[in-house]
Amino acid sequence: MSLPLRWPQWMLAGSALVMAALTAFAARVLFTAHPETEGGGLLFAIAIVVYPIVLLMEAGACVGLYRQAKSGADEPTARTQGLIGLAFLSLAGPVLVFLAYALMRR
Repeated sequence: MSLPLRWPQWMLAGSALVMAALTAFAARVLFTAHPETEGGGLLFAIAIVVYPIVLLMEAGACVGLYRQAKSGADEPTARTQGLIGLAFLSLAGPVLVFLAYALMRR
């Protein structure tokens, strides 16, 4: 059984969506929620497990895209380039949230 040709694009899109959800969760917990009364401990533990998995998904998708482009099977289309940009932005999201939190606490 072989993987479909578009698996890296799907993996990259899925990981970017999960990263956006993690960013929203981080912003909510840091700025508005009270984790001790809203079950934030469990959600935080889930985020600690999910974040490295998402990073691995994005790395695997980028390697898959590179291999496809190198073999000539799929040159980076405008959609693929957009997904790569979205992945980089999704990686910046959590960093920006924590930076904003750190600057607010000064």
